[in-house]
Amino acid sequence: MLAAIVSVLFKPIRAGIAVFMAVAALFGGIFGFEKADISHKKDGCLASFAVISDTHLTEANGRREVLEIGLEDMSKAKDRLDAFVVDGDITDNGEPAVWESFVLAMSKYDISDNNIMVIGNHDTWGSDDPAVTKENFIKYNKLATGREITEVYYKTEINGCPAIILGSEGDHVSATVSDTQIAWFEEQMEAASQTGKPIFIFFHQPVNDTHGLPYTWEMNKDDGPGTGGIGDASDRILGIIKQYKNVFFISGHIHAGFSTDDDNTVYSSVERYDGYTLVNTPCYMYSDFLRGGNFLNGTGYVVEVYENEVIFRARNFISGIWQPKYDAVIELVK
Repeated sequence: MLAAIVSVLFKPIRAGIAVFMAVAALFGGIFGFEKADISHKKDGCLASFAVISDTHLTEANGRREVLEIGLEDMSKAKDRLDAFVVDGDITDNGEPAVWESFVLAMSKYDISDNNIMVIGNHDTWGSDDPAVTKENFIKYNKLATGREITEVYYKTEINGCPAIILGSEGDHVSATVSDTQIAWFEEQMEAASQTGKPIFIFFHQPVNDTHGLPYTWEMNKDDGPGTGGIGDASDRILGIIKQYKNVFFISGHIHAGFSTDDDNTVYSSVERYDGYTLVNTPCYMYSDFLRGGNFLNGTGYVVEVYENEVIFRARNFISGIWQPKYDAVIELVK
């Protein structure tokens, strides 16, 4: 009965999106966006994946349905995606019933053969015992993606490109990263560097004092250094990253929307450094307009890897619209 009611209530939202998409198709060029399916614009794409963050699922108010609209968009990609990543805060409270809602959503759509889940701080709040929340993440990771893992951190690859997933082992807003995980990360980075391919790291929390932090965390000028970031392990993780080239660290957490260096905002979604790039994925479920930038729900990136560059293509997966103003092209170091 409840499912039927939600379905009825959700129809106006779908109808509104349909109208918006029709208008976008006619006038998108004027407003700087483009209605089109997911497909590669250039020949020679070696790998592609979609990444979203902060879906914050609950048992109420149609949030799963909002997620499903985006999943449906990804599943209809003309060029099948090599991976799909949810970069943390998948749930709002880490409760098993909400994890089951995520599993249900994932079961409805065939997006890729490599679906990747990252643990976020909200995902660790289902119990006062970190061992329980770890067990839940491992359990529902398998149910949603088929992946067998033993820790909240693990490795995979995206069509030959190394992908390293890091995660908090505690239940705080900042990340708890053990010496064991740090040592494992060092080993994985060295092995990944031998492939000669770009390395993608997914961690829910951003590197400390990047993307406008600490101010962009709570918009409080009195926040101290490190607020809103990884926390105590940030310098160690960044120190490892700096030893290698063509590294892409992709985070979420701060609920910002798309923003570029040209926008009048206190942050940029993409920060380029010598040999590595930091990318903050917009909040899928609800961005905070106070930070500026593009704060519409449903946004994320489609990432395309080429021989000489990696392209981050900004997309609203709910409306099926590209937002090229927020694209980023990163040339690879040879």
